[in-house]
Amino acid sequence: MPSRTAKRKRASVDDPAVLDEIAHAQNEHQLFTAWAKLRGVEINGVEAKSIPGRGVGLVTTKTLKEGDRIIFIPEKAMFQPDATLLKRNHLTAASPQAQLAVSALCAFEKLDSSFFTWQEVLPDENDFKASMPMYWPRELHEFLPPAVKQPLTRQITDYEKDWKAVKELCKRRNFPEERFKYFWMIVNSRSFHWKPPQNKAGIMVMCPFIDYLNHGPTGSGCNVLQNAKGYEVLADRSYEVGEEILATYGAHSNDKLLVHYGFMNVSPTTGSTGADDEIRLDAILLHNLTDAIKDQLQDVGFLGGYSLSPETGEICFKTEVAIRATLLTANEWEYFVSSGEDLSEDRTKEVRGLVKKWLREYRPHVMGLIESVEGEGEQCWGQARELIKARWRQIGDAIDKFEV
Repeated sequence: MPSRTAKRKRASVDDPAVLDEIAHAQNEHQLFTAWAKLRGVEINGVEAKSIPGRGVGLVTTKTLKEGDRIIFIPEKAMFQPDATLLKRNHLTAASPQAQLAVSALCAFEKLDSSFFTWQEVLPDENDFKASMPMYWPRELHEFLPPAVKQPLTRQITDYEKDWKAVKELCKRRNFPEERFKYFWMIVNSRSFHWKPPQNKAGIMVMCPFIDYLNHGPTGSGCNVLQNAKGYEVLADRSYEVGEEILATYGAHSNDKLLVHYGFMNVSPTTGSTGADDEIRLDAILLHNLTDAIKDQLQDVGFLGGYSLSPETGEICFKTEVAIRATLLTANEWEYFVSSGEDLSEDRTKEVRGLVKKWLREYRPHVMGLIESVEGEGEQCWGQARELIKARWRQIGDAIDKFEV
C-alpha cells in the first residue's frame, strides 16, 4: 500500500514560505512553482529543471520512497472550461477540446490575466512549429510514414471542425486563428480528463505543474491517479536525489507521440524505441495482397492494422492471419483464424520468411525517402526534417533486425 504522508499545510496568499520563494525565484519555473502552491498545489521533493535533450522535466530534490505522494492538484487549481462563456456564445455543443481551448484563449490572453505566470512556462508557438507535424508545410507531410499521416489527417480534420465552431467568437474578440490554434495544441498535448464527484459529467481540464512530467513507456513512470478531490502523483519506486520522474501518457507508438506531442521515445543509451512502439505494416502488406485476399480479410475483420514490434521482433496476430491467407487452404486458414494455431504443421517460419521478403523489398523506399526529405522545405524546417528522417530510420532499423 502507498505510504501515508503527513498532512501538509495549504499555502495561502500570505504564506511566508511561498512569498519567500517568489521573492527569491531565479527563473520562470521557480516563480511558477510558487504560483501553483498559492493555488493549493502540493509539491513534495521535486523541482522543474532543464534536462539535456528533453526540455524541462521534474527532478527529485530529496530521496523518495515508493508510494510517496509527489504532487497533488486539487480541483480548484485546475483550469476548467468557462461554462458561462460557452453558454453565451452557443458553444455548449462544441467538442470538449474546443471548449477548453477557447476558454483558455479568452482567459490567458486578457491584459490583466492571472495566468501570465503559467503561460510563461508553456511551450510557445515556435516550439510547436518546430516539433508538431500539424504546423509543418503540406509538402513535408508527403514524406511522413503512412502511420503518421493517418492520425495527422484526423487531427487536422478535428482542428478544422473546432475552428469553425469558435471562429465567430474569436473574430468578435480580435483573436487571430493562430492564437486559437496555439491553445488548441496546448490542450491537445497537456490536458487531463477530470470526472468530478457527485456523478457530474466529465470534462477536459489543464492541471498546473503536473504537466511538467515527461513521458516514459508503460511501466517506467509514476502513478498518476484521480480521486474525489483531484489528481495525485505517487512514486512508483524509490528515487535518489537528482533523478527525473516520468509519467506514461499512454501506450503510444512513436507515430502517435510525434503527431500529438511533437517527440518520439528513444533510449539515449540503447537507441530502443520502447515496448510501446510498433512499426505499422499496412502499406507493405496491402501492396502485396490480392484483392481477393483483401476481401477475405475484410469479411472477418482483419483487413489492416498490421504491425511489427521493434522491441521484440514479433508480428501481431492480424499480420499472422493476413500472411497465412496467402499460404493456406481455406479450411486451414479458417482453423487458424478461430484457434490461433495451424491445423497441421507449424507455418510460423514460412510466414516470417514472407514478411522478411516483403520488408526487404520495402527497404529501398525507406532509404529513398530519407534522402529525398533532406532537400525539402526551407531552412527553418530543419528540425521537422530531422524528426521525419529519425522515424524512417527507426523503421529501417526494425526491418534490418527482423529475423525469420
